[in-house]
Amino acid sequence: MNFKIFLLVLSFYVLFFNVVYAQGIKIIVPERPITVYAGQMNEIKLLIENDEDSEDIFYFSFWPTDWVSLKEYWLSFNPHEIRTLTLSITPPRDTEEGMHVLTLTTKSLNFNFSSSQKVYLNVQRLTNIYLSEIRVNKQVLSLGETLNIQPVITNVGKENEEVSLTTDILKDKSIIQKFDDTFLVGPKSTKIPTYSFNVRMDNPPGSYEIKVSLKTTLNKLIDEKSINFTIQPFHKLEKEKKSKNNLFYTTVTVRITNEGNVRETNFYVTESMPSFLKNFFYPEMEPISQEEKNNRIVYSWLIHDLDPGQSLSINYQLRFENAIIISCILIVAIVWVGWLFYRPKLMKKYLGMIPEKKEYTISLHVKNKRKHPLNNLVVRDFVPAIATVVKKFDTLAPKIKRKAMGTELTWKIKQLKPKEERILTYRIKPVI
Repeated sequence: MNFKIFLLVLSFYVLFFNVVYAQGIKIIVPERPITVYAGQMNEIKLLIENDEDSEDIFYFSFWPTDWVSLKEYWLSFNPHEIRTLTLSITPPRDTEEGMHVLTLTTKSLNFNFSSSQKVYLNVQRLTNIYLSEIRVNKQVLSLGETLNIQPVITNVGKENEEVSLTTDILKDKSIIQKFDDTFLVGPKSTKIPTYSFNVRMDNPPGSYEIKVSLKTTLNKLIDEKSINFTIQPFHKLEKEKKSKNNLFYTTVTVRITNEGNVRETNFYVTESMPSFLKNFFYPEMEPISQEEKNNRIVYSWLIHDLDPGQSLSINYQLRFENAIIISCILIVAIVWVGWLFYRPKLMKKYLGMIPEKKEYTISLHVKNKRKHPLNNLVVRDFVPAIATVVKKFDTLAPKIKRKAMGTELTWKIKQLKPKEERILTYRIKPVI
């Protein structure tokens, strides 16, 4: 009996499943395309077998990635164990009907081999027209404000669709305002009507629901969406911040005005700024607390009472005079050190005493320590009258100018490349 059941199960897998094998991984996928519905969560199951003689861990990935979600993206397998992989597939509502391909890739984490297999999906739509979203201009409102509601009707089909739209605003499941309309939505297009709801004094604070229903002209429900918004108590504190800049400091004024209809008691006014500014912070009224978090510092002032229409100002200064002075000194020092380090280097070399009645060679070493060329350099040297310059030069010849006190030598170098060193030599002969 057990053998007959085994043959029956084996025949079922042979008829309805493909088996893909790659280096120890068997992926058993349905042979026929799987029907899934756009906009719906569809669950399918695949069989994965570890065909190796050792334990292994398989990692799973899919393409397209935004269609598929898994409870587990890797599973541990015993030798020759078969496990079921459950996929939750949710094609977008606007997915084209017909055949789509989902690619499953399975990778062994222990032996570094992988296998890929295509799963064919037959995507169908339950309806061509639906509610894409409900747009609102804000979700928290106060007295006198207006809520704009925009249901988005999308038709992804190839024909016109006539539908009715009902938009209800509810408080504690009671309808306080209703909007009804009928629309003809063209193929491959959207319709976005706008409805306005004004917050009045008779609208109590709390949570409200916007419920939008899309129906056929025969009143059959096609789609339904809802979204919440909140009407808050009519407390309104207006905060205005002004800054006045000076060369050495900035004066900041934070003005708080109670524009509501009730007294505000025991509330905090906070100011946030980068943490490094705490060394420059000088308030007129000391804050009650300060907190540093994520490289920012938050100062808090406690305000005990503020009547309707009353205003309160909090003033503080950011004083930078000391930092500016220190910065200027540092900049001057850095520029001076940089000038010393990167200015052209000139070194004069000669050996010991000048030999009597013999020629003696003197070398001048010029080096460009900068990262860019130096142009039109002028190098001068002076030979006292105790020696005369021998007009025979191994390197660049200088311009010679004789004076009463001696001889002046001038070299002109057209360009000196970065890090380049040029050696200038001349010979002298003592006359005494």
